[in-house]
Amino acid sequence: MAAPSDLGAPAGARAPGLPWRRMTSFAGLPLISIVGQLTLIPVIASVGGATGWAAVGLGQALGAGAATVLQYGWGFTGPRLLVPLGDHDRGRLLWLSMLSRLLVAGLVLPVTAAAAAVLAPDGHRWLAALTALGAATFGLSAFWYFVGVGRAGLAARYETVPRLVVLLGAALVVLLTQDVLWYAVIFLVGQTLIIVWLTARLAVVSLSRDTWAAALRALRTQRAAAATDVVVALTQSMPTSIVAWAAPGALATFSAGDRIVKLAQSGIQPLFNAFQGWVSEAPGGHMAPRMRLAVAATSTGGLLGGVAFAIGLPPVDRVLFAGEVPVGYDVAVWFGVVLALYALTSSFNFNVLAPVGRTGHILRSATTGAVVAILGVAALAHEFGAVGGAAGVALAQLSILAVQVLAWRQLVRERRAGERRVGPAGDHPLAGGAR
Repeated sequence: MAAPSDLGAPAGARAPGLPWRRMTSFAGLPLISIVGQLTLIPVIASVGGATGWAAVGLGQALGAGAATVLQYGWGFTGPRLLVPLGDHDRGRLLWLSMLSRLLVAGLVLPVTAAAAAVLAPDGHRWLAALTALGAATFGLSAFWYFVGVGRAGLAARYETVPRLVVLLGAALVVLLTQDVLWYAVIFLVGQTLIIVWLTARLAVVSLSRDTWAAALRALRTQRAAAATDVVVALTQSMPTSIVAWAAPGALATFSAGDRIVKLAQSGIQPLFNAFQGWVSEAPGGHMAPRMRLAVAATSTGGLLGGVAFAIGLPPVDRVLFAGEVPVGYDVAVWFGVVLALYALTSSFNFNVLAPVGRTGHILRSATTGAVVAILGVAALAHEFGAVGGAAGVALAQLSILAVQVLAWRQLVRERRAGERRVGPAGDHPLAGGAR
């Protein structure tokens, strides 16, 4: 792959340093979240057993997919849209994001809950459905806003720490009642209260006719980025659903590995999130050096994390899952590959293509990955169980990378030909009203 400098950093430009303060501040957030999840996982596994954990894992996977749909592309476009705005208009943009996503939620949430209930193990339909709804509320997060303003402290105050309190409270109640359903109920209620609280404190709330019109306009202008989120959602949620259909006996092991790798991905996410705002803030001619640093740092972190995952998960699976769900090296190695490739492909999307408005390229790579994930997991899980499912997910990430390489070569050719197209910015959601 050509170096990002091929896009043309100014001659003699000084190489930028890494945004250490922004990186370290955002890096602490997933560590807080992981504490809550690692506390909760053995509680659910010990109280609910393998089938209870499978229901929770299924609900979390489907909910994560729904959450990605509900993001409606704001993770790609939101930080860039915030750059030119003052504080008041940033609050207005946050509210437009919330309002437009609530409109989408009215369609997505019932379908997600129904799918979880249908696919859940017998006796755990309510658990899977409510877990899916709780996980789906992550799609109404304001994290893109915190990334855009570069304020990790706000994310900790309004989302990460309150969510940790909810998770720890849910774990305690499950232990006391010996009923894992309480986890799903408490988490869903807690997430709803968190969203209402941060919206009341940070957003400029309005229900005027202009605001509704702007929200509907945002649904139109965000279509390309939103389509990417829909495809990414399929890539995230479908593998677990497919394994539940193609190899039911492998669901508990596959969902265990899938859940832990998603926690590990949440540790990588702050890197490309922190870099996204940093790259977007740079003048056009100075973006390339920042892109290069962003991709190198994030992919290195992913490689190290992938190796640690492959080596470290099997020895601790008995502790994590209370001895109920074993995850062997054959599964862990494939999920380690998934983690390493996820870091590379995500950094390329958020730190190279998104800052220059190439959402079409992102959509094409994501679509390719979704198709490969569905076909690969279905075929391989049927033959090889959890190992095949994990290998299918890894193949999907490889296919995403292949399409991204082609997109990068096109960008380099355009640059060398003297073309300056960086993709349409699109109409700003605040244009034309929304008072």
